[in-house]
Amino acid sequence: MSKRIEFQFNAKKALEVILWLATKRHNSGYHALLKTLFFAEEYHLNHYGRPIVGDVYLAMEYGPVASTTYDILKKEALAIELLEDDLPFENVNKKITPLRKPDLRQLSPSDIEALEYVIEKYAHYDFKSLTDISHQHPAWKKAREHDEYNPRMDYKDFLSDSNDEIIQDLIEHSKWMRF
Repeated sequence: MSKRIEFQFNAKKALEVILWLATKRHNSGYHALLKTLFFAEEYHLNHYGRPIVGDVYLAMEYGPVASTTYDILKKEALAIELLEDDLPFENVNKKITPLRKPDLRQLSPSDIEALEYVIEKYAHYDFKSLTDISHQHPAWKKAREHDEYNPRMDYKDFLSDSNDEIIQDLIEHSKWMRF
């Protein structure tokens, strides 16, 4: 079995992405935030050679889920330990309301570009449409076909151009990348 592309998750950046998305998509629920993040990660990886937060993605029933970011949204204790401060958002009925503006110093111009692109492209879709669109993604399909009970997605399958040299380079170096 070939090795995976694995990045080191950046929890502080994930928090700022949550705040940025919740600011742009008022009254956003988990589903919309997590699908938007997935599509932004895919965009950024394909255009800039790295993801935005580098989370582990699972092919869940309603589409791709950034697992630790999801845990932050749910205020799970182990995920919260990755952060230094209290969570600067309210979570009422799985809807996120920011309590402060995102710290844009944590997001690169290319991160914001990817997030803005995805907001423009997907913000008008409802729950069912986002689910249907994400279920068509090759990375989601492949993970579900491989193991329905442990459907971990591989960043290799996020890449639109399967260049073996780029994939091998990412397999070897991705876990050491800082972003």
